[in-house]
Amino acid sequence: MMEHTEPKYLLEWAHEISKTHPFVDIHVHPFDVFTGDTGYEADQSIKGLFFRGASVYKPPAIESNEESLNSRFQMGINNSRAILLASRLTYNHTGPKVLTDQLDLAGIRSALLLPIVRVPGTAVNMVEVAEKMFKQENRLHLACPFPVGISASELPNYYRMMKKSTKTCAIKIHPNLVGLDPLSKMGKKLIETTLVSAGKLELTVIVHGGYTFGLSSPESQVYGTLEHLENIDWNISSCPVIIAHAGCYGLTEAEMSSAIPILNRLLDKVPNLLADISALNLPTLQWLLTKVDRNRLVFGSDALYYKVWKAWLSFLQALRLVSPKPDDDLIRIASINPTHCLAYSDSSS
Repeated sequence: MMEHTEPKYLLEWAHEISKTHPFVDIHVHPFDVFTGDTGYEADQSIKGLFFRGASVYKPPAIESNEESLNSRFQMGINNSRAILLASRLTYNHTGPKVLTDQLDLAGIRSALLLPIVRVPGTAVNMVEVAEKMFKQENRLHLACPFPVGISASELPNYYRMMKKSTKTCAIKIHPNLVGLDPLSKMGKKLIETTLVSAGKLELTVIVHGGYTFGLSSPESQVYGTLEHLENIDWNISSCPVIIAHAGCYGLTEAEMSSAIPILNRLLDKVPNLLADISALNLPTLQWLLTKVDRNRLVFGSDALYYKVWKAWLSFLQALRLVSPKPDDDLIRIASINPTHCLAYSDSSS
């Protein structure tokens, strides 16, 4: 008799539900967030495939004993050169072909793309490249990155322009990678100005939650931790705000025990706040699903750093192991909640 946690059963179970409730991956990166490299060439023989280097594209397949780049991050590697090399290899290929192949293998209908810039003056160009590269695929919705180097007074015009010209439907903030400290006066002002704009423009905000290893500036590695994020008034925006990785990226078990009460405190205070479950392993997912209101959770994979199928199967397995109503929770976390977050933009229709 097939166990309810085996991949074949899990995928068949989810597939039946997806017929009436299409699934969404709310956390996918179209480019390497460490390099911000958008210098790809279009493959002339495969539509929607973009490449750099000389490696051959291999469509994804469900494999056993496969270690992801992201799992190595989570283990605490703190060598910036090693991480940079590994992340570049992960992003030898991108484009709608790569991302939809990933989604199709998992049985997920659509995804939100989260570009991130770390160099001043590059945000507009990155969004334009992403919009041009992915616009042919209406299953892939685009967020705009927080623009490094722009003053608080310039932010509203930037977000307004991004939504008008490229129809972005969300804003991605990564405090660690862009050096945005929520505990500093300027960091707080920039984030809260972004929230004001998001509310006016009806844009969902996704903010990284947790550590980021391998950064040249050790102090910025913790800017996204919940202790820092708690300093922000997330109620400023009436639109959804999502704390990525449930604020637990890179945390130890002991650190998670301290972080989850902070997350629940924030969820209690901010009605429009949610948390995505991207890049969390099976034990962490199980623990999170027992400690946090499932109505406030959203599925995300953190692709391409993490295989979509692997993130999806871990999530499905966790639900089967801990949820008294796995069908209802699957529909809520992977369909209703993320669809609601994308519903604020015309580009998601």
